[in-house]
Amino acid sequence: MKSLSKAIDTIDAVAEAGSVGIRELSSITGFPPSTIHRIVATLVQRHYFQQDPVTKRYSLSFRFLELGSRVQQQTHLTSIARPHLERLMAETRESINLAVRDGDSAVYLDNIQSNYSMLQLFTRPGARVPLYATGVGKLFLSRMSSADLDAYLQRVDLIPFTRHTVIEREQITEELKLIRTRGFAVDNEEMEAGVRCVAALINDYDGRPAASVSITGAAMRVTPDRVEHFGELIKSCALTISHELGFNPAN
Repeated sequence: MKSLSKAIDTIDAVAEAGSVGIRELSSITGFPPSTIHRIVATLVQRHYFQQDPVTKRYSLSFRFLELGSRVQQQTHLTSIARPHLERLMAETRESINLAVRDGDSAVYLDNIQSNYSMLQLFTRPGARVPLYATGVGKLFLSRMSSADLDAYLQRVDLIPFTRHTVIEREQITEELKLIRTRGFAVDNEEMEAGVRCVAALINDYDGRPAASVSITGAAMRVTPDRVEHFGELIKSCALTISHELGFNPAN
């Protein structure tokens, strides 16, 4: 953790200085030049710093602009989605969630907690969940190429969170085919016993997966005979948000 802290301090110092050399950066941070050199070399290699070929001074790269744009997009997404999430909560009386993919996980950005539920759900903003065990996550898997899906299933430990969690690769693949056919995914008490979710995918203006939205509630209320109805509602909600992000299925 000390190395990480030093790297962050170095990034902050470069951001403040704008453009700086190794010895000056060492003076600012108080770290030995050898330490600064190792940190800077790594950050240059990972494209977070760039070096002026003439002055040999370092500055932040456009990688930070890219990351900032992603945060801005997520903030934009949340503001667009929220009124639709609130309307869906009022209609279904269940909790409604917004999530995005982050690597091999899904991260919840927003949650409209139902006034009719006493459940303390795992869908709180900032919570990170695996793709294979959640409705919001399975949607992203359903849009992967065969090669990317195979790579994912090979590198991820498929841990059963409940007795309902699907961890057999063949069964996961078959479920993803079903998701593509009907247009929504179901978490059938797979992440948490007694909790069922129905989710649909939000597309960006290019038709790429931007986020997913879900209806989450107690399995005794989100019963199997209500799943189809909730599936249609969540698909409609996701499509409306997609349209507001510029998505046009005709293009």
